[in-house]
Amino acid sequence: MDESSSTAMVGGDNNELLLPLKEWVDLSKLAEQQQQSSVLPSPENLRNAQLDYVARAVAVAVVVLGKLLALEENNYDWCPRHISIDNIHLEMGAGDVSILRRRETTIDLTSLQNIQDVELLIPQNISSNGGVSSDEIFKNVGLILYYVFSRGEVPPSSAEQSENNNIAEETMSNARGEMRRRGDESLDDSSQNESDSYEEKAGPNKGRQKVSIQEATKTFRGMSISNVEDALSQKGLSPAICRLIADLIIAPEDVDTNFQSLSEAVAEIRQIMRIPEICFGRDTDSNNSTTNLLSLRFGDGIVGRTDEVGMLLQASARAQMDTESSHICLIGGMAGVGKSYLVDSVKDALMSNGWIYLSCKFDRLMRNQPLVTIASAMESFIQQLINERGLPDGFDADAVVAAIEQSLSASGIVVLSDLVPSLRVLYRPIFAHVIMDDSEEELNYVATETTHDDDDDDVLYEDGISSANTLRNRLHYLFGRLIEAISSVEHPILLFLDDLQWADASSLELLLSLLISWDHDDDTTQRFLIAGAFRSNEVDEAHILRRYIQQFETTRSVSVTNIQLDGITKYGTHVLVSEALLLPLRLTRGLADIVYAKSLGNPLFVKSLLRQLVDENILRYSLSKKRWVWDINDVKSVSVDDNVAELMKHKLLRLPNEVQNALKLISCFGIQVSNDIISMLCTSSESSSEAIITYLEQAQEEHILGHNDQVYKFAHDMLQQSAYDLMSPEEKGACHFRIGLHLMSSLSKEASYDELLFTVVDQINNAKLFGATDVSMDVSFAELNLQAGKRSMEVSDFESAWQYVVFGISYLPEAKWGPSTYELALGLHEAGALACFVNVDTKNLQLSLGEIFENAARFEDKIKAYYILAQNLASLNRANESMATVRFVLNELGEDIPEEVSPDDVEAAMMSTQQLLDGYSKEDIVGVPRLKDEKKQWAVKLMEFSLACAFMLSPRLLPILANRIINILVKDGACKESAFGFSAHSLCLIIIRRDIEAGYSCSKMAIALLESFDAPGSLHRIKTTLQNFVTFLVEPIQSTANVLLESYEGLRATGDNEYACLALNMYVSQSIMLGCSLPVIEIECEEFALRSLRLHQLQYCRNMSSTHNMILALTGNEEAKNPFNLLRDHGISTEDDLLQESLSSGRSGLSLHIYFSRLFAAFWLKKYTEAAEFAAQYRKLGRFSMRFIDIYHALYEGLTAFHLARCSTDKAIKTEWMGVGENSVDRFKVWQEHSTWNFENKLFLLEAECHRCTGEDDVADSKYLAAIESAQRHRFLHEEGLAAELYASFLAERGESDSSKTHLLRATACYEKWGASAVVNLLKSPE
Repeated sequence: MDESSSTAMVGGDNNELLLPLKEWVDLSKLAEQQQQSSVLPSPENLRNAQLDYVARAVAVAVVVLGKLLALEENNYDWCPRHISIDNIHLEMGAGDVSILRRRETTIDLTSLQNIQDVELLIPQNISSNGGVSSDEIFKNVGLILYYVFSRGEVPPSSAEQSENNNIAEETMSNARGEMRRRGDESLDDSSQNESDSYEEKAGPNKGRQKVSIQEATKTFRGMSISNVEDALSQKGLSPAICRLIADLIIAPEDVDTNFQSLSEAVAEIRQIMRIPEICFGRDTDSNNSTTNLLSLRFGDGIVGRTDEVGMLLQASARAQMDTESSHICLIGGMAGVGKSYLVDSVKDALMSNGWIYLSCKFDRLMRNQPLVTIASAMESFIQQLINERGLPDGFDADAVVAAIEQSLSASGIVVLSDLVPSLRVLYRPIFAHVIMDDSEEELNYVATETTHDDDDDDVLYEDGISSANTLRNRLHYLFGRLIEAISSVEHPILLFLDDLQWADASSLELLLSLLISWDHDDDTTQRFLIAGAFRSNEVDEAHILRRYIQQFETTRSVSVTNIQLDGITKYGTHVLVSEALLLPLRLTRGLADIVYAKSLGNPLFVKSLLRQLVDENILRYSLSKKRWVWDINDVKSVSVDDNVAELMKHKLLRLPNEVQNALKLISCFGIQVSNDIISMLCTSSESSSEAIITYLEQAQEEHILGHNDQVYKFAHDMLQQSAYDLMSPEEKGACHFRIGLHLMSSLSKEASYDELLFTVVDQINNAKLFGATDVSMDVSFAELNLQAGKRSMEVSDFESAWQYVVFGISYLPEAKWGPSTYELALGLHEAGALACFVNVDTKNLQLSLGEIFENAARFEDKIKAYYILAQNLASLNRANESMATVRFVLNELGEDIPEEVSPDDVEAAMMSTQQLLDGYSKEDIVGVPRLKDEKKQWAVKLMEFSLACAFMLSPRLLPILANRIINILVKDGACKESAFGFSAHSLCLIIIRRDIEAGYSCSKMAIALLESFDAPGSLHRIKTTLQNFVTFLVEPIQSTANVLLESYEGLRATGDNEYACLALNMYVSQSIMLGCSLPVIEIECEEFALRSLRLHQLQYCRNMSSTHNMILALTGNEEAKNPFNLLRDHGISTEDDLLQESLSSGRSGLSLHIYFSRLFAAFWLKKYTEAAEFAAQYRKLGRFSMRFIDIYHALYEGLTAFHLARCSTDKAIKTEWMGVGENSVDRFKVWQEHSTWNFENKLFLLEAECHRCTGEDDVADSKYLAAIESAQRHRFLHEEGLAAELYASFLAERGESDSSKTHLLRATACYEKWGASAVVNLLKSPE
């Protein structure tokens, strides 16, 4: 390349934009002086001006070296004199050069820093001579940088010595003394001598002569690197910059630190520019003490994880935009590889973009505190809301507070406050209302079903057994609603769960629920990403976490991002070491190679190893050189442990004994311990608060602990494990026991009883695992475990509850059923049975129940156990055995329930119930006194439970059970289960007696009674049942359908997922029969099927899939979608598969649903023969029970029958079909009397078809017109179209073609609005 082409500006027209580098240095120096003189002359202000100059110089160095590198890469033909300060010019912005050269009072810094490019302007008399060595290039580059950074000076000659080091040595001596006073013996006299070998011996300062840069070039060979470093250091430059320039000018003797290429020098100056600590160095005049300068600094940045950070950010972007799936990012790796550091590295970036960051950490020693870990993340956020701190920019705290209240409701807030106590502060009026107004029953459901009362231990069992699963579901639902209320598209949530390998089953179940139970639709604003970190080497196939990970990965609605972290690369280790020592990569290369070989790139191991080198005085900070120094041979000789835990253990062993003991103490609490607990422990005579805190502060100085206003926390769980493992098993047991006993004395006086209760019990139980206990206190320990178990169940953590029960039983004496511990043994085994029932732990359930049945002294003490047994049998589809168990208990309680029920028994029971209720109004029922007799309460509860089994197995039992429940209400009083006696009687009145008016009236009594108990779960459940059997017979279906949606929300809020999904199924069915838009219902149906599957309600997912298939047939989209794809994992691919399974398994309800769906689709698609077959199969399979689906079966079977009768030429067959149709007419005549709105148009249409078949055309004509008008008036769009279509057909037969076409067009318009494209196409077809 020739000179003219390599220096484009030579002879150019833009020289007015060029500023010689020398002139730039003069101007920048002048700017520094102006900055120093413009403020008060303080050391800080002078230092700031110096640092600003250094920053400008580094920026210039980067662009100059970058330009030289570009020339080299383009094969520039170098000459040593080409690379000279005189030849380098900076291309500035337009007008900047003229502004700067005016030398105004204040140099314009903007113009000074506006460097566009660098040009190398070479005089014509300098020519290339080729063969230039790299040393010469590095030397000249170094001289240029020296000139820039020294503000226009040149390097000292060999005769010029560095400044005397007395001040530095005195400072080092003071630092050693300070460290000795702290008990740190790492700096001893021998290390002083070793350190001296690294220092350049100072001679007398002869002063510096001014020499030109050319003269400096001639004499640099007489200089030492130390001379250059010292001279630059006196200019306030960092060791990294000093060493960079010195090593460029003079090649180091150590070839490993030599520059190999110009690109290496460019990379180094860019690293210096990127990291302020390397650029500006450690400043003893700043807030850092000299002692702090002697410690390593590991920055907040993450090293060697660019790809993994990208994956995490991509997952967050998907979570923010995706409405179809829930998102989880699983981060696996060994301890110390930086899993939590990875998540923390993206925290600031996400929060700056509006994300809400929540985090929590599971603990191997504190695993039994129910859901406390995940709840702690929510607790931190609520505290942020209260304090309005730590929230992302633009976050509307007031709006979120209002949204939480609206989403959770008062009762939900009270329930969650047990786990998130700050809700009590955020919503004080709600809790003031609960505390102050005992007569108000708005929150009674919460008080009776989900909160604890020390004075009533039976609350959990009397209301908790029947709703154990609903309690868990409710809590999951409330957590989901809380997240939904907080998050939005603008402010998504990142929930980070660290150390998932130690998560308890209840927490993992909540996590699964949050992911798969999420309601995804286009209107949702909730945005949520879970990041979970775990030690993959500790999670094998048998680990509980593995099972949940498999569920995440196989669930269609959950998007999983897997990130596996191993050790960082060799280069990553180099960067980590370089930044820890605040030295360039080139200078730490040899040290980093050894560290990598010993640590295999585990970041925690790397940091621990570096700290070990410091502790052993192999790696030390030189105050005179102002940087870290080491002997590479000493580093190589260091022996390290095979794992991080041992390395950290040895680090702890180097601490004073008092500090070790303090760390042992707090390690018994896990990763962190609250200040309050520390204060309680410090009241003992063996240690004072000041002493322990002093020792913990020393641990903080060693980076072992962190501390804030609330907790002491180990810097890493491996440190906690290492501190814990400093104790022998015997010492661990003794320490746990001592802690537990001491805190136990504070239980009664602590306001935060629950938190302290679990802490005490966990300490006592951990002590027992190591064989430490006090037999004389075993009964007290058993009682505490029972309390903890019950409290766990009240927040739906049945897994932890079982663990507490097991411990509690282990403390009981051998004769545990003796008089002194009888009640305690009974309570523990009852709690254990309930926990095992919910946990589906059949083996331990049988053992717990067997203990009670064998040892309970009174039958009354066995009732709860029998109740659990009956529920377990029912859940296993052993309804007959469940019913037999209930019948046995009821008989023992004096409520004899016959095994065989005759029609006379049914009639007698219904007559008896009618007589009991004679004279009672709805108001009278509500005013009945509450039932107090415990045996009667259990009798009603057991009969209410058995109603469902009776309906399936022996419907004749329904009126018997209803009569017994109502009899107890009238004679002894009411409980909330009494309402189900009224609902059962209501069904009997309608199904058996066909007395719709009386049945409807009785249903209203049931609802009013439940409303008086304010039991929302039971209320929504009974409403859902009545909507299917009673309400629609009287009230407009348009209003009842909306009630079903309200019931769904209410049932989800109370945790009753089964009935919630039933409500959705009924809502869809009623919407279809209302004539709502089929495309809209199709979308809802698809979403509701998926929702049912997520809520583990497979039976309703099956129903919904069949309904979806029917809608697709009517809309003509059968080929586009297969609604049974959701059921492929359960062996179902088609509706035929589903029907076969339902018939073979005896699921008559599902079979009826499928037959009705097929009947409905076949009728509308004019496949009347098929419709008749499906109607007949429906009738064969089930009895007519006046369900919603039964009513519409009667309608479409009747219409189908009249069509077939009209088309039949066989008189007998026609008569048979007419009989079927006339039966439907008779039924609708009865039903129309109770609801003109719902049934009038249907009756008119059936009558029109009947008269058409009998040739009564005039009557048929009027009935058709009446059917059309009634359907329109009562808003049944599709039935208006059907009446118009059949009327058009009738008119066409009579030859009235014009009128027929008019009504056919009307029918087509109705069907198009309905969205039934397949039906429309049939009308438009030529046939």
